[in-house]
Amino acid sequence: MSTTKRMQLRAKERLVALQRQRRDRRFVETMGRLVSAGILRTNLSAVRPHKRPVTLEDALWAGEVEPRIMELLPAIVLKRPSLLKLPKDLPEDLARVLFCVRRGTACPEFRSVPAAQYLPWVERIGRQQRPPSSLRSFRLGVEDSTRLTRLRETLPAKSDTDVLRLALRVLEIQTQRAQPSG
Repeated sequence: MSTTKRMQLRAKERLVALQRQRRDRRFVETMGRLVSAGILRTNLSAVRPHKRPVTLEDALWAGEVEPRIMELLPAIVLKRPSLLKLPKDLPEDLARVLFCVRRGTACPEFRSVPAAQYLPWVERIGRQQRPPSSLRSFRLGVEDSTRLTRLRETLPAKSDTDVLRLALRVLEIQTQRAQPSG
């Protein structure tokens, strides 16, 4: 048998295996949930949109068949966890990725998906359409705390955090104006 014939035979076998996997309940259910949520589109007739959450295990399996699912999983777990039935303990690699995304540090590869491919989805998925905020804590004196409360009541701010965000923006603008342009 020639090399070309062997390659064609292997390609045909892979296609048959892929078609079988795309008919698998785990794939169909996962794709149906993501299509229903408006996150993915598909032209596969077996996929029916539905609102039932799917297990993380099924989504990880389906991600091996459809790479787009694997790219989306960190963002879905972080921003739209109601789409999935999450176990009490997440897989270690997924937990590590979520830890890095939440902290804004360098993220590792997730099941052969580079961070450059899954990080953009964190901003796109979810109601807020923005990256997750990071937790910072500061010790304020009584005078600073009183000043913060007073500013919150006089400014169009809903919280102390909004006051701080506004103050940071104003300070940044003033700093940019004060710097000589080069």
